Amino acid sequence: MSEKMYIVSCTQDLEKMGLDRIRMKVEGMEARDLSLDWTQTRLIPVVANEKVPFNVGEMRILNIKPIKIPANSIVLQSFFGVNGMGHITCIGSTEFQVIDQDRIADKAMFQSRIKAAVMSGDILGQVLIVTST
Repeated sequence: MSEKMYIVSCTQDLEKMGLDRIRMKVEGMEARDLSLDWTQTRLIPVVANEKVPFNVGEMRILNIKPIKIPANSIVLQSFFGVNGMGHITCIGSTEFQVIDQDRIADKAMFQSRIKAAVMSGDILGQVLIVTST
């Protein structure tokens, strides 16, 4: 029997409903072994799909051009900077998705170090997608 584990969903849309987060019990998130095939690694740019204004130090979730993530693949952030305005901290979606299914990332959390707007088409960062064998 697995221990109780919860995912926490936080989006700006929840604030409109008077909530700061939603906690949901999940299964299938236990530790697992993966054999990674680095020959199948892809470096993919994370590209904004909307214009979003930022204040200094502000962190927001924004829409990105969808990124396909194959089942049993992991996503690693490339720390080589490609956006002088700030950095992505994660990518994903508003729906919980398990690793053993194909997934789509269409959201990114971005933190700006300056007061400026991210424009549609701006590269926010890069990720590596590594497929399991």
